[in-house]
Amino acid sequence: MLEFDARSHRYRNTQTGQFVRYAEVLKLADEEVNRLEVRLQGHARLLNSGKIGIGDFQERMASSLKESHLRMAMLGAGGKKGMNPQQYGYVGQQLRRQYEYLYKFGKTLEGATLTEAQILRRAKSYAKSANIAFRQAEFQARGRVGFYAKRLLDPQARHCTECISYQVLTWTLISQIVAPGVNCSCGGRCRCRVVFRKL
Repeated sequence: MLEFDARSHRYRNTQTGQFVRYAEVLKLADEEVNRLEVRLQGHARLLNSGKIGIGDFQERMASSLKESHLRMAMLGAGGKKGMNPQQYGYVGQQLRRQYEYLYKFGKTLEGATLTEAQILRRAKSYAKSANIAFRQAEFQARGRVGFYAKRLLDPQARHCTECISYQVLTWTLISQIVAPGVNCSCGGRCRCRVVFRKL
């Protein structure tokens, strides 16, 4: 069981009293994205098998995305208590964007131009968007308690031009840094890394 320490913006193991490493929090986020991928592909398989129609498929996709985005935002914010109207608003904004993509996906499906494998891949691709909910909530929460950060490029990744311009190599107020996946062509697939500290 975990509890959140808002001042340090760290989770603590309630059994041991020790802080949880940040890598473990990122692992929880990755596991949520993996579970979402499985759910979204499950909806696509039902569609491919003819057990549900396009409208039902879109509704199931939208519902799974909403649930996951909210969980990821809460993980980034330190739990439900850490969420504020601004963070809920941002989750809503991101979801509206995903719903627009789903609407276009539905139109493509109506045209019957995609193979079953393409439908599965495209459905799965929506899961990465949940990363943005985590990052944005985390940035807002850390910003409230005076964190500084650096935004670094992954040397093993190909970065979009926006990410290159967002790189910050010196300690900077987190409010002046763009969260990975936000306003960039990479979206939820962004592999930029952020390190945090309090000065």
